[in-house]
Amino acid sequence: MNRRDVLKIGGAMVAHTAAAQQVPPSKKSVIVVGAGIAGLSCGYELMRRGHHVTVLEASGRPGGHVHTLHDPFADGLYADIGAEHFYYPGYTEYWRYLKEFGLTAEPYPHRNNIVRYLRGKPTPEDELHSKTVLTQLGFNQRETDFLVQRPWAELPLLYVQKYVDRIQDERNPFLPGLTQLDQITMRDLLKRDGASAAALEFFGSSTPALQMIWAAAIKKLRGTDLESKKVFRLKGGNQLMTDAFAERLGQRVHLGCPVSAIEHGPSGATVTYKEFGQQKKKSADYLVSCISLVMLRQIPVTPAWPEAKAFVIREMPYYTRTRIVFQSRTRFWKTDKISPNWYPPSPLLSEFWPMAEEVNTPRGIIIAGAQAGTTASLSLAEFMKVYPGRSVDIEQTIAYDWSKNPWAGMCERVPYGLGELARFWPEAGRPCGRIYFAGAYAAQMSWGQEAALESANRAALDIHGA
Repeated sequence: MNRRDVLKIGGAMVAHTAAAQQVPPSKKSVIVVGAGIAGLSCGYELMRRGHHVTVLEASGRPGGHVHTLHDPFADGLYADIGAEHFYYPGYTEYWRYLKEFGLTAEPYPHRNNIVRYLRGKPTPEDELHSKTVLTQLGFNQRETDFLVQRPWAELPLLYVQKYVDRIQDERNPFLPGLTQLDQITMRDLLKRDGASAAALEFFGSSTPALQMIWAAAIKKLRGTDLESKKVFRLKGGNQLMTDAFAERLGQRVHLGCPVSAIEHGPSGATVTYKEFGQQKKKSADYLVSCISLVMLRQIPVTPAWPEAKAFVIREMPYYTRTRIVFQSRTRFWKTDKISPNWYPPSPLLSEFWPMAEEVNTPRGIIIAGAQAGTTASLSLAEFMKVYPGRSVDIEQTIAYDWSKNPWAGMCERVPYGLGELARFWPEAGRPCGRIYFAGAYAAQMSWGQEAALESANRAALDIHGA
């Protein structure tokens, strides 16, 4: 970060603090359901504006999908098994809180020197800038010339940049000439615009074209790359962020309090919940739902949601996964002089890279992803199969299957179905009477922590100004 960046963040913090210190028109009571990063930040912003806040969390810990494991790792090592990283630029709210809470950002180069699998062969990143390799893969001359100069992941921009450039408001992708692109897949668009068979093979996804174009436009408008390599994590683990919110909220956060029913009307909302096994009810002027819609759809609501909101809650698509952590006796990839950043094609091991590199120990941590239900032994066997070095000395393997987490099992949302964008957006973030919504699904981008923070701040500001 240069001096101008620091001043920009500092200015935003000053403006935000000034807004927070304004005397509210009237103190409001607010129930926040869920103590993930969205619920904690929403509660914090309402608290600092003088409102009465109660945060109800079903599980026994705050943080939700932001979760750092320390045990059972040796020598002070740790692993972020949930939220992985944040960008710069792009993660505006996250950096503001990082500075406010005095947290330290660590560069996280897990997107550097990536080894990708192409047609079953591991291919280092530098080979993907070779004309010979690209021609052998079957890219046409235009695509080859592009990839010689640009990152592999950016090839679709060769065909869609003209559409990306048209979006100037990141909250509005519905422009004449673009709206119909939600009716065709990215593969169909690339094929229509003359992409080679190789481009269709590697980049021709079934995602609706407009949704990919919109995502690329948001990154462009925020000054970050399509696949940003300027990524960071918090020194000591990303859970330090949610811990900082929870510490400031104090006893306003009630753990072990699952909500079982919601009633709402023109003057407020009432929740039924359990605390220490005892059923209770609590009413407030407003309610902010900061849980995944998979969980919200299981809670009876009276009166029922309007159909537009009911569709969003019922149909919002998410993914879940298993996080794998390998602890090794040494950082063997350095001995082997092999990049530790890989994207294997196996559902048992779809990615892996190191973390906690700043911990002063010869031991190492490799963190990986796998499909839900994958066991530690299956992922370890897959790692031994794909990693080409000879110095592997893995001591233990931990598997955390998020799909089995009863309260925070869902990760980020995935693209909507063909033609469905207008049904989900902007309805996902709209309030329903006195009920507001925040979370990774409720912002225009699908960047977990930043989306959660932005939607939470929006809800807090709207309630404050109501």
